[in-house]
Amino acid sequence: MKLKSLSLAVVAALSLGVATSAMAADAPATATNNTALTQSAATGHWYAGQGHGFWVGGALGMGYVGNNDAGVFGGQTNAPSVKLDAGYDFNQYVGVYGSYDFMYNLGNADMHIGTLGVKGNLPLTQKLSAFGKVGASYIYADGQSFHHQATHLHSDSFSATAGLGLSYQITNALSTQIGADYYQNLDTTNGHADLTQAYWGMTYKFGQPATPVIVTNNVEVVKEVAVEAQIPTRSSYVLPYQNGQTKLNDYGRYNLGEVVATMQANPEVNAQIIGRTDKVGSQAINEKISAARAANVASFLEANGISASRLTVSHVANSNPIKTNSADSTNYVQRSVQIILK
Repeated sequence: MKLKSLSLAVVAALSLGVATSAMAADAPATATNNTALTQSAATGHWYAGQGHGFWVGGALGMGYVGNNDAGVFGGQTNAPSVKLDAGYDFNQYVGVYGSYDFMYNLGNADMHIGTLGVKGNLPLTQKLSAFGKVGASYIYADGQSFHHQATHLHSDSFSATAGLGLSYQITNALSTQIGADYYQNLDTTNGHADLTQAYWGMTYKFGQPATPVIVTNNVEVVKEVAVEAQIPTRSSYVLPYQNGQTKLNDYGRYNLGEVVATMQANPEVNAQIIGRTDKVGSQAINEKISAARAANVASFLEANGISASRLTVSHVANSNPIKTNSADSTNYVQRSVQIILK
């Protein structure tokens, strides 16, 4: 009965997180369009969410004991479990957490495990990361076997705890995890036993936009010219991307249409193309993504009649972000391709 109630609580919590994310995903992205006779420079980026904040999660799993310790639990080596946890991330790398685990009928007894500890996170790609946990657990057990001669846990004990796992970001707010927690030297009436819990679950982080949106800081008119001339002194375009995206989106193709028209009308105008990423992920991944973004933009221009000799293509990953007028620190983290016409 306890396991059924806790399972329903986990399902309800996860359903609420998914519903919240789905509603946020329906919110339209905003962008600024340029007029036909005005060359403009727009600065913008895809908002990736804050690295800090509170989160809650839930998981279903299975607890295991080694064959050498099976005798401690009457020959039983596994039992189903439910996990509820919450925490606070100080940044994208480190935070604190607390969890409650319920393990049903392990050796004819139910186990309740409360844990406090520190959690570290290591980004592997734009969406995938590895995490590790260390902490201390208080373990309480109840059941008939603790009142008879069977060899099991004492009614309560403390244990050192460690865990490892992988997390995949579905949206800025919602992610899914697989992991394993290890509980060392559980105190039993016949000595000590080790316990491992494998699990799968979901986590919802508060204060995050569920889907990326385009943020436009300002539009600056560089020069208005007559239709007959169409020669800007300088024009700059910034094409934003979502996490891990390298292919052109509709907003990018629309702006590149203006670039093509300007360069076809003015054969002496050349284009400098610069690919960028934000700070999330390894340097190698960021180099690869920024290079692919810049190359796809150059391929689009060439496919629409612009000679490759008029294009200068480069990528800087996150080493040279575009600064904006906003005081928000996230303005220095941009996933984009910049095009400068000269």
